[in-house]
Amino acid sequence: MKAYCFKCKQQREVKNPQVVTLKNGRKATKGTCSVCGGKVSRMGVAK
Repeated sequence: MKAYCFKCKQQREVKNPQVVTLKNGRKATKGTCSVCGGKVSRMGVAK
């Protein structure tokens, strides 16, 4: 699964993806960047 890395400012593979619930009740996937170790996030849940 790929998500946007805030450090690299590019789409990167996600390490250790976790499903989280946002304040508005929607689901999102968060994890760490496989390249730099920064935070990555993606709206929605991987299937």
